[in-house]
Parts: sequence; structure tokens; C-alpha cells
Amino acid sequence: MKYEQTQFGFTVTECDYSSADAEQVKKLVGDGRFVVIKNKEALTARTLVEFYRAIGNVVKQDVDSVDGCVDGYGELVKAGKGRLFSGKEDGELEWHCAGMNRAVSDDIVAMYMAIHTSSGGDTFFSDSQTAFTDLDPITQEQCRQIKGKYVTYSLKQSIENMHYKEVFHDKEMLLAFKDIDGNPSFDSQVNRKDLVTVHPITGVAGLYFPWSVIRGFTGMPVTEQKLLYHKLKAHTLQDKYIYRHHWDQYDIVLSDQHHSLHRRESYDGNRELWRAGIVLQSKASSIEEWSCMSSRTE
Repeated sequence: MKYEQTQFGFTVTECDYSSADAEQVKKLVGDGRFVVIKNKEALTARTLVEFYRAIGNVVKQDVDSVDGCVDGYGELVKAGKGRLFSGKEDGELEWHCAGMNRAVSDDIVAMYMAIHTSSGGDTFFSDSQTAFTDLDPITQEQCRQIKGKYVTYSLKQSIENMHYKEVFHDKEMLLAFKDIDGNPSFDSQVNRKDLVTVHPITGVAGLYFPWSVIRGFTGMPVTEQKLLYHKLKAHTLQDKYIYRHHWDQYDIVLSDQHHSLHRRESYDGNRELWRAGIVLQSKASSIEEWSCMSSRTE
């Protein structure tokens, strides 16, 4: 296997999909925020699933309940218009990560481009680990001391207001789609998460900042919460922290879900991406309870 650095990620060639390569790729995901694996020929669903399993535990869906599973493998689900992560009508999908406001989520999202459209569909990845490192020491310490306040929705609210539409294309998929613990994703919502976390592979600190579902921070007056929110959003979305990936047929991208967000631009034509969620440690135990209380003014 060969690799070279690409902005804040890595591009891999000549991968033979062995367990040794899987271990190296996992390390690269920790060192960067994404890894692109280039392939000249199509890969089978079996090859992909076995490779992902060598990296960690792979979330598996019920093929009879979740539409779009690939070749009988519940680990691979087709993503795009009218499917999982359908996005808007034109296919655009806003900035997000697998965790968002959830207690249980994927550490790495793996994407394989099975069928590539020639018009649009680029994916953007952010680097909120380097963005955190580049903050001034006072703001860094401030961020370490607080939690993000997250918006949550009950299942009833989600269905009635169709909040799920850009992720799950219909109510049936919302109800059937499971996390690594075997529970539906809407069961693991939390309304507080640390703003600064350490990466599970490297132990390096970075921002966990999925800003689209954050509504403020604990322990701060409202005015200061708003100022910090807009400061961090503008800071993390600077061009130097954004990588744009133009897909080639049969590319694999493994995306870090701790210190990175990603988004998809609109596209035309038939585009088929196979998505898998990889968890580095078993998370099948009971969901951790996050405290909504703070000793400081909120």
C-alpha cells in the first residue's frame, strides 16, 4: 500500500485490502480527517465489508427492513436521492456528521462510489481538529470548559414535521434504521455534548462542533453563547480547513466523525454511493446519560 498526504487527509493507492492495510488506513484516519483509496476496478460488496470489519465493528441493518442494502449485506446501504441521506430535491446535503445529537454513533463513515455521475456530487470535508489547534489559548480553554446545547426531536415531532426527510427518505426507513447498539437512532438523542473531545485513535483534542444542531453552550450568558457560536462557525469553515473531493469511479473515502463534518453538493444523473458505519469499540452497552444541569449560568 502506498499513500501520500492530501491537505489534511491522505490518498492511498495499491491497497490490497488485507488486515495490515486496514490497520494502516485506520491509523491514517486518526492522523488526518479523511482517507481516499483509489481503485482502478470495481470492488465487490464482500471485499468492502471484510475490509471494514478489519478496521472495526460495522453497523449492520436488517436487509428485509432497510431499503437499499447491497447484495444482501446489511453493512452497506445505498445513499443518495430517494435513498439514505437523500438530501434536498437536487441531492444537496448540508454539513453534518454521524454523531450530531446522538449518544451512540459511527466513529468512521466509509463511502464507496459504485456509480459516479459526471455532473456535480462533490463531497466536502472539514478539519475541526486543526481549527481547534489554531485557536488562541484563551478560546481553547473556554471551549474545554463547556458543552454544546443540542436540539432534539421526539419521534412524534420528527414524523409530523418530517424532520427526517434529508436523512431517511421515508418514515419506514427512519423506524427501521439501527445504530451499533441495535436501537433506532432516534432513541439515542442527547441535549448536551462536550465541545472539545479527544480522538479515539490518537488522543488528540479537537472541536466536536456540528453547528447545525447546536443551539448554544452551557455555563455562559446568552450573548456570549451567540458570539462564540458564530466565531467558531466562521473559523471552522475557512477554506484552509475544507477539502473538496471530486469523485472518481470506485473511490473509497473513509471519513472521521469526531473532528470533521462533511457535505454533498447537488448533482444530476444516476449516482450510487454505498455507505457503511464503522465503530472502533463496542457500543452495544446502555446509552450514557448526559447531564442537562450546570452549576454555571446558562
